[in-house]
Amino acid sequence: MVDMKMTFILAALVLGALLIVGSSGNFRKYESTRGIMVSIVPHDQEYMGFGCEDGYAATVVVDRFSAGYFSAINVTNNLPTDSEVQVALYPDYSGLPVQLGVLIESDTGLPVTLSPGESHEFMGYYMAGCVAPGEYVIPMTMYATWEGGGASISTCPVRLIVRGIPTIKKVLLSGNTTGIPLKTYQEWVFQIVVTNPTNEDLNLTITDTIPAEFNVSLLGTGASAGTYRFWPANAGGCHHGCGGGHGTSPATKMEWNVTVPAGGSEHMNVTIFTRVNGGGQQEFTSCGPHPLNDGAEIKGYGIVSNGLWVSVACGGCCGNCGCGGDGD
Repeated sequence: MVDMKMTFILAALVLGALLIVGSSGNFRKYESTRGIMVSIVPHDQEYMGFGCEDGYAATVVVDRFSAGYFSAINVTNNLPTDSEVQVALYPDYSGLPVQLGVLIESDTGLPVTLSPGESHEFMGYYMAGCVAPGEYVIPMTMYATWEGGGASISTCPVRLIVRGIPTIKKVLLSGNTTGIPLKTYQEWVFQIVVTNPTNEDLNLTITDTIPAEFNVSLLGTGASAGTYRFWPANAGGCHHGCGGGHGTSPATKMEWNVTVPAGGSEHMNVTIFTRVNGGGQQEFTSCGPHPLNDGAEIKGYGIVSNGLWVSVACGGCCGNCGCGGDGD
């Protein structure tokens, strides 16, 4: 009987040891695999879908000293619950300079209601002043609420690209500027220079006006690129010898159409000379300052170059600046 009890006790000890070893082995090391499926969809197919291209909800190219509307973001109600959604945008304008003002629809918190499957294009408005060229980013948060739920979503931001604007200047290459004697033939050559600081070619139209005291020498005029024409201010186009020097001669208009390459410049040289006025006298017939011409303008930009002036000496024959002034 004692032997049977001892045998049972030994057997129990052995089984207990085996159980302890087995349990210890199971907790020290555990290996397992588990399958996970994640559905990734484009932004426009999410429950609150929105447009996003190249990381931006919209890219807007802006010129300095301009204003206009733009499409900021398109939002669609894709909720599977067939619920109406109230959507409001909260743009962050803190990264914009004071010279660039932007307003995006619903930024006051007034939401737009979207029915199931309905889309809405949120509009924006910009007003650019003397703002430095470059890229400006407006992050946006979208708040969507519906019956029984809501979400705060960081959408793609809006990017505004402020382009540099072309510049224009006028340089006098040759000719007298001071002490010009009265009623004496004079000739000048001036140059119009247009520069394009942007990263794309610009098709520009340059206009100018030559005062009535001068003729334009087409033989002494040329441009580095583009096409140009001159015509009397009170008539049609003139391509050969504008201003005849007889009778009452009008001012001369000029138009230069040119493509200025990105980062480059083009120029036009214009030769002008004094006319004989309607009274048969050689200009200038009065002393003092005279404009060779006003500033040339880049049409559509409102950008005007400097003007060029010369000074005619007073000969003292009349003691004033009206000497010989019988026919300007």
